[in-house]
Amino acid sequence: MAGTGFVAAMVLTGWPVAGLIAGTAGFISPTVLGAKASRDWEIARMNALATWVEMVRDTISAASGLTEALNATAVTAPMPVRAHVRSLAARAEREPLPGALAKFANEVDHAVADTVAVTLGLAAANQVGSLQESLADLADSTRQEVSMRLRIEASRARQFTSARFIAGVVAVFSVAMVGFSRPYLAPFDSVTGQVTLAIIGGLFIGSGFALVKMSRFSSPARILDVGRAPATPSTVGGHQQ
Repeated sequence: MAGTGFVAAMVLTGWPVAGLIAGTAGFISPTVLGAKASRDWEIARMNALATWVEMVRDTISAASGLTEALNATAVTAPMPVRAHVRSLAARAEREPLPGALAKFANEVDHAVADTVAVTLGLAAANQVGSLQESLADLADSTRQEVSMRLRIEASRARQFTSARFIAGVVAVFSVAMVGFSRPYLAPFDSVTGQVTLAIIGGLFIGSGFALVKMSRFSSPARILDVGRAPATPSTVGGHQQ
């Protein structure tokens, strides 16, 4: 898309700066347009983790063991985490549960998954008095954060819509001016005009980056650093051997 935008702008205008602006806009457009999809996926994944935690809690409260609860929820876990839960249940059958939980947290790569792994790991080591209560508190706190993010998304929706509308109007107007009113754009043929165009284009592109950056959520820091050091049952259990 970046190459197409560069070539199209050069052919239509003959301005190198216009080609660079169009090429840069084409390069960053997937990031800008995909920002909301990324945020929606993050919210869906957190909601799925909360739902799965509640499923594990309810299964354990029905007098099933922890490993049995993982197997029971593997086929019914919410879709965003189902593959990870299935892998966890399969590993729990052939290796120590704390190690399987550490790998699960590493695959999901989210602070909530780390907390789930620690909670279940402590339960497996008989270090948690009431697992059901701990899982209920975890699910509740996760759902509260999901609710907060949904409220933020709703409050931002009007601003994002306005920004997309303005960008679209500017793009359509610019193409129309190049195609039907080229003499009006003659000042941009000079070096000074190209510098001015570069400044204008830079401001628009910079505003797009700023909008994406401001729309990102700051996820909580992970509590398991399993990406840097091999996970062991002792580290997931919360102490070193």
